Amino acid sequence: MGKGLSLICTCAFLLFLGLELESHAQIVEFAPIHQVKIPKNTAERQQLRIQDTQPIPFWDDFSQGLDTMVWEVNGASYTETIGIDAPSVGQVLFNGVDANGKPYSLSQRDIGITDMLTSKVFDLSGQNSNSLYLSYFWQAGGKAEYPDSNDQFFLQFLNESGNWITVWNQFGGIEENQTMFSQEIIQVGPEYQHEAFQFRFVADGRQVGPFDSWILDYVYFNYGRSTTDLNYKDRSLTQVNQVQLGDYAAYPFPLIEGNQEGFWSRIENQFYNLENRFRAMEYTIQLRDTLTNSIVAINQNTPFDPVPNSKERRSFTSNEFDEAPISSGASALEFKTSLTTGDDLYFEVDGNDTTFFQTLDYRVNDTVKSYFPVQDYFSYDRGTADYAAGINQKSGMLAVKYDTPEEVFLKGISINFTNPNQANQAIDILVWKDLDQGPIYRREDLIPVKEAGEEFLYYSLDTNIQVSGEFYIGYAQFTNDFIHVGLDKSNDQGDKLYYNVLGAWEENTEVQGAMMIRPHVSVDAPFEESSVPEARLIKVFPNPVETILNLEGSYSDLRIFDSFGREIFLQRERSQEGEIINFTGQHPGIYVINVVSEDGSQSIRILVK
Repeated sequence: MGKGLSLICTCAFLLFLGLELESHAQIVEFAPIHQVKIPKNTAERQQLRIQDTQPIPFWDDFSQGLDTMVWEVNGASYTETIGIDAPSVGQVLFNGVDANGKPYSLSQRDIGITDMLTSKVFDLSGQNSNSLYLSYFWQAGGKAEYPDSNDQFFLQFLNESGNWITVWNQFGGIEENQTMFSQEIIQVGPEYQHEAFQFRFVADGRQVGPFDSWILDYVYFNYGRSTTDLNYKDRSLTQVNQVQLGDYAAYPFPLIEGNQEGFWSRIENQFYNLENRFRAMEYTIQLRDTLTNSIVAINQNTPFDPVPNSKERRSFTSNEFDEAPISSGASALEFKTSLTTGDDLYFEVDGNDTTFFQTLDYRVNDTVKSYFPVQDYFSYDRGTADYAAGINQKSGMLAVKYDTPEEVFLKGISINFTNPNQANQAIDILVWKDLDQGPIYRREDLIPVKEAGEEFLYYSLDTNIQVSGEFYIGYAQFTNDFIHVGLDKSNDQGDKLYYNVLGAWEENTEVQGAMMIRPHVSVDAPFEESSVPEARLIKVFPNPVETILNLEGSYSDLRIFDSFGREIFLQRERSQEGEIINFTGQHPGIYVINVVSEDGSQSIRILVK
């Protein structure tokens, strides 16, 4: 069954319907996760906030994010990784699920409109121009699932009567190139030039989940154009910086200073010349410690050789570097890549007058910043869950392998569970030194509800666990439903992933990416060892508990607290060995029982299913 590791969206469909796949237990990669990135506030964006209509020319390459001041967003998502060879860094993804990652329908038969991206209003009244055109780039599928032949992506204009008119559409199907962006240019004729004009991009297909993906980029709307106006005086970076320390995208501060020399990769990126002429260009790559602000120039005004041709796309790398500046405390390393291209504000010349447009700045996609955390954890992922992966076997286990160059203590594990509907499910947090042997640590816990803005859930291990060299962290589940864990596609470390669904461990061979499960470490022992003799500790069972909890031991006081830290009062009765506590009707979660005896106080964590 380990051979069945694959990208299976039919399984994802069954997952959406809540069906079990017990007879087909495996690890499965799921479709993209909804992402949001809002551009930073600028004077131009503040001006748009107070305006009733948008100015022309209009241009958005989404390199700064998905701007809700100029777009109405219905289910569409921001992405920096799903598009392949995009015009610039940052695109919009239409993937068939709403802003909460849920399908628009639970019926497999339902087909219709899913995601939409709608422009705010343009006042085109009184223009009557034949030179007004809208252009954009699109891609079918990218790194996500390819749209079927009956699925379509279309552009609509709002006419003066308030009706949406389809002016362009594209069907899916195997004949389309999944790795290529195509550019379209559509005339906005005089019949659409009214005071409340809008345009929108719409995905239409199966409404049961993220199965049919389209990617949009580089939208440009202006007068003075024709059907051949498909070139732009713009050079852009097309992706985030790729840089690693060995296999890692984050490294613990206590270890990095003595273990970084010679292990840094070169910084990688790519540019695209959108103009139909060659352009001499240079690039600069800097490394900055965000705590001390110390800067190291890895490349400084390095010319591209040969000179970039018209419409050329080229990947490039930095000079080698052995060490990064390390501050006296936890921080992050900023890697900044900048192009020197001669790009500027868009301008128009009318006679002797030149008008520059502040809202159309071709320089915004010439610089990309990426961050390498130097905190208390190892990480293969770069912090963004592009996809998710999981297993669907009760008592199944999933593990990620790490390797520490020095002996450290594990103090916690953080996991990005991406499906909010799976909150309050029971799991076991596990640590192994060798998968051929049993775990050296196991603790029952729950997947709690995430707070607003929270991505990773942190599980403190509460005991001192020392590891060196290779070790494994992960979880066991108690359901036949898939449990979704974030998968970062920008750093493929799939060979570090293992799963056990049929009683034997299998190494992942097909799911590509980095599972978002991180070990938090410390050089010193993070927890105080209990001074209470083992024989005198209070015993509790069963744990997890559904109804009745038994306590055995001698104590003078007992208090019970819920997961919010509030003291609660439950039905209790004495037993021969201690006491019985009735948890019937309590919400699932972690509860804490504080007991006081002649040996001191003791806190006992209880998982209520």
